[in-house]
Amino acid sequence: MKIVLTVAKVLIALYLAVCVGVHVYGAVHPFSAEPLWSHLVHTFSYALCLFTFLYQVKFRMGLYLLGMLYPFFYHAQCLWVQYSVHHVFSGICFSVVTILPLAGLMVWFIYRPKASNI
Repeated sequence: MKIVLTVAKVLIALYLAVCVGVHVYGAVHPFSAEPLWSHLVHTFSYALCLFTFLYQVKFRMGLYLLGMLYPFFYHAQCLWVQYSVHHVFSGICFSVVTILPLAGLMVWFIYRPKASNI
């Protein structure tokens, strides 16, 4: 079971690192109609998610949720518009909408501090 959790943690960390890289690249070399400020907010948000996913920090879950808010709702709205208006399924938006909450569940249930026996 420990190896499965380790593999999942590595894959999610790589996913979040790629998300950061895509939006850094998008801020420098625009490849879509997304404005610069949105790329910057995405970059900061994904970096915060990655940091809080990897490291035990104070208010870890709250910081992860704060970082997750903008990308989750941005991509949920994008997924909805792409599917309902244009009848196209966006795999990127779907992956963000599913992986960010799953990573949050890992942070909450698996990597939270254990209660001490005092």
